[in-house]
Amino acid sequence: MGKWREASVFIGAGLLVVCNVDWVIIPLLKPFFHSLWSLWLVVAIIANIELILWYHFWRWFFTKWLAHRRSIEQTIEFAKEIGSELKAEGYIDRVVTYFEHTFTWASNPEGRLFKIVKAWGHAGMLFLGFEPFVFGGRLVGVVFCATTGWTSGLYMLVIGNSVHVLVSVGTWEAIFVVWRYAIAIFGM
Repeated sequence: MGKWREASVFIGAGLLVVCNVDWVIIPLLKPFFHSLWSLWLVVAIIANIELILWYHFWRWFFTKWLAHRRSIEQTIEFAKEIGSELKAEGYIDRVVTYFEHTFTWASNPEGRLFKIVKAWGHAGMLFLGFEPFVFGGRLVGVVFCATTGWTSGLYMLVIGNSVHVLVSVGTWEAIFVVWRYAIAIFGM
């Protein structure tokens, strides 16, 4: 993979973080939809595309990029072109080390989380896709499916994610209703 293409994958992942469906996309699209169901349909499609893009990112990250860590030296050379201080300060090594250590919990087959998700199977993936309270459930599910190559688990995650989006759209609907009443009552 070329240097620019590799960088574009990380830039794309950054855009997925910034364009969070729950906190950015739903509030932005809400004024354009009068029906909760039509908003849900559009946002569910966007959210599930986002989920699948995350799956592909993490699959690429664990099977290609991290697996061929030695080829990162080429990336470091590219970073020298941008600015020699990146390597001198050890930023590239810090990023690689951060990702390796941060996601060991989801990629280590001997880890507790790995065993729990595997034991719960499809029902566990459905729950991780739906869970509205614990942040990162979908991330755990996506990383698990990506590291193991379990695509049928990803399908259950997508179904759970669609339910999660319905809850999120309903929550934003309630927030907008309260906001409209506050404006009407207090004349804001």
